[in-house]
Amino acid sequence: MIAQFPFLQAITERDRRWSRIAAMALAAPIVFFMLSIVIALTMALSADGDIFAVTADPKLQRSAIYVLQLGAGLGGLAFGIMLAAHYVFARPLKSWLTAAPQFRWNLVLWGAALTVIGVGVVMTVDVVILDGQFEYPIFDPTYAMSLKLAYVAAVVVGLFVAATAEEVVFRGYLLQQTAALTKRTWLVIAINAAVFALFHLEFDPVALAARALAGAAFAWAALRLGGLEFAIGAHVATNLMLALVQGPLLPEDPGVAGDVDDVLGEVGLALYMIWAVEITRRMPRLMGSISSPA
Repeated sequence: MIAQFPFLQAITERDRRWSRIAAMALAAPIVFFMLSIVIALTMALSADGDIFAVTADPKLQRSAIYVLQLGAGLGGLAFGIMLAAHYVFARPLKSWLTAAPQFRWNLVLWGAALTVIGVGVVMTVDVVILDGQFEYPIFDPTYAMSLKLAYVAAVVVGLFVAATAEEVVFRGYLLQQTAALTKRTWLVIAINAAVFALFHLEFDPVALAARALAGAAFAWAALRLGGLEFAIGAHVATNLMLALVQGPLLPEDPGVAGDVDDVLGEVGLALYMIWAVEITRRMPRLMGSISSPA
């Protein structure tokens, strides 16, 4: 039964009232709009009026600026949604982050480490067997070391904020809001995966499948491990592997266009993530006082 998951214990009758859900739908965009003005003004002041200065050269610099802007935008969106939820549903912000007494940073690092291994294996298979092409930007000798270090710092900060924001919105608020309206675990995960995939506005079947599988795995992690920590680490690590190995992230990047092999790779990675979650929940030092149904 879905109510047995520790991460959902914070749900109250207020979360089920349609009047409050409607108030949330009205309040969240207003709060985000107000925050976006502050963020845009701050970015404009720091970029001499050009807040979308992603045309600078070289490519690593453009990517660093873009990732920081992406993090700022998604971070503002997440903060606006959670601030609205805090007042509408009269709940502490932490209740959408973790059921543990304290946020478990060790679980974030553990999720990141396991994900690097899994994504690394998939990328290796892609290169060795499927003839995949990666840019390896941090090893490119045409870039100065100072630029590489600045790029790494920018993507670590920007992608951490962006991935955390997505997890807070999708596996935090949306997951719990959906669970407040249905007792079917599979439906909660399916809705979460579908909305997460569609949110990225990339409608190639492979891209949709990849994002949906990732969303489902992250939702499972939140339910089984009692919080977002593992999913945040896994999400950040996945994006970092793409930025540091596959190539710099840029707004003009072409959409994903894959084949059956790519889908199989995503399925394998999702299964690996579920296995990693099940192994993790048997580790008391990482789980702390949180326990989930057997």
